[in-house]
Amino acid sequence: MNKITLYVKKRCPLCEEISSLVELLTGEYQIVVQEIDIEQNDELMRKYLFEVPVLEVNGDELDYRSITYTAIEERLH
Repeated sequence: MNKITLYVKKRCPLCEEISSLVELLTGEYQIVVQEIDIEQNDELMRKYLFEVPVLEVNGDELDYRSITYTAIEERLH
């Protein structure tokens, strides 16, 4: 089973786009998706404030500059 954690914040169009991309992959792979709102956690806000969305795929972190369908798919099994 694959695990994807998506770090997002409200009113973030790019976050919504990446969430939709992950949803496409759930049709092809067994994936458990966890979405975390960084605005609910001070530590995550400091870490990811200007970097969201951030995607963690099976322990491998991708920031918004490197998230593509292919980049995610390469990390799935």
